[in-house]
Amino acid sequence: MSLIASTSSMAPWLSPHPKLEGISLMGHLYNRLDGMYPNRWRAAFADGQDAIDAWTESWAEAFADEGLVPQDIATGLRNCRRMFDWPPSLAEFVRACRPHLAPENAFQEAVRGMLDRSRGEKGQWSHPAIFWAAVRVGQHDIMHLGYAVMKTRWEAALRDILHQGQWKDIPEVSMALPAPGNTQADRDAAAKQMRELGAGAALDQTGRDPRRWIAKVQQRCADGRKPSPTVLAMLQRATGGAA
Repeated sequence: MSLIASTSSMAPWLSPHPKLEGISLMGHLYNRLDGMYPNRWRAAFADGQDAIDAWTESWAEAFADEGLVPQDIATGLRNCRRMFDWPPSLAEFVRACRPHLAPENAFQEAVRGMLDRSRGEKGQWSHPAIFWAAVRVGQHDIMHLGYAVMKTRWEAALRDILHQGQWKDIPEVSMALPAPGNTQADRDAAAKQMRELGAGAALDQTGRDPRRWIAKVQQRCADGRKPSPTVLAMLQRATGGAA
């Protein structure tokens, strides 16, 4: 992130906020943490305003880099009350803001979401980055390999997607239509036609031409009675492509 981009993305955190009587979001966060951890929080700023300014800039830069929004900070403050007896470090606070984005938690959500999508459902996604990280890694691997195997790949993909800072909407599921001849109905219809043509008997009896069904199919084609795609494909294979 360039200095210009960093300064621009940090502005919402550092600028006076009208709903906070002119206090910035970072100033409000400082006050909330000071109230949650009396004496302990303020003790970390023994150098006075210089220390507070350094904290403000480094945390605001991290929030911008992680793509956090004020709702995330509110979540982080709620989680801090149950997670930390002492004031959190920056890394701890960011994790508290997005517990669902902890790599293993996010992976399990991706498994559930991709399983839903394989059934034609959109899936439940707490953050679009989890979906797009799953897409990058691959639906098959997400669904069939465990976290221990996928840990390194998954964490790298999730980290890269999160650092983008903005994400496309999660698309609805687009179910692919089965290829002709691949459905059970197609296979049943093909089997019925083959029985009518005597192909099954030809395979089981001796002394008869096992390929006599080919002539019957070809005659039907000549009469304008087109066979099913599955039977037609079998005919093309049997005749080297000449239907």
